[in-house]
Amino acid sequence: MVTTEVRPAAAVESAPAKAPFLTRTGRFVLGVALAAAAVYAQSLAMPFEQKGSFLTRHGSVGQIVSADRFNARVDKVTAAKSVDTSDSTGKTAKVQTSHVFLVLDVSGTVDKEPLKLGSFDVWLHSGDGRRYLATDKVDPSLTLVGRWLQAGWWISGPLVFEVPKEALPGAKLVITAPSSAFVEDSFAPEAEIDLGDAAAGVQEFHSLVGAGS
Repeated sequence: MVTTEVRPAAAVESAPAKAPFLTRTGRFVLGVALAAAAVYAQSLAMPFEQKGSFLTRHGSVGQIVSADRFNARVDKVTAAKSVDTSDSTGKTAKVQTSHVFLVLDVSGTVDKEPLKLGSFDVWLHSGDGRRYLATDKVDPSLTLVGRWLQAGWWISGPLVFEVPKEALPGAKLVITAPSSAFVEDSFAPEAEIDLGDAAAGVQEFHSLVGAGS
């Protein structure tokens, strides 16, 4: 009888694999990126009062407020029960409110790059903490919204807000430098202008047609 001796296979020992340098570096970079993203996401969730307060420049009516990318000034504050606007045919029409139209004559300029304010870049911050966007009852072409601010000269136009009269005391105009259409920049510079006694002397009518320049 022929027997065959089966020898056990030699065990092959392998050294523990070392993580490549680039892999370790990549993990570090990813960790830093995730941490930065978490901080940015937290900043987006901040209350209005805490958002980039160190980038907010304050002023009052008649003062030039420099907010890094632009300069703004509220020249006049008017409260009225009705204003005029242009309709779809270009004719002048009168609009009324059961509240108050707060009309702010505002001028703006920039030091370098041109800048165009959008409808979400300006709002009224009332004394009770609420925010109001510009009214949609007035043709935007009559206002400062949508106009280009350019270096070398001041562009003027009204901003019109429809608010309850009780929202006027302590009201402030806030103008923010335009940011991306997809991401809100919590650290964009902004101007906050105290409107003082905006509730004083509500007029029956205030004309807007031809007010901008």
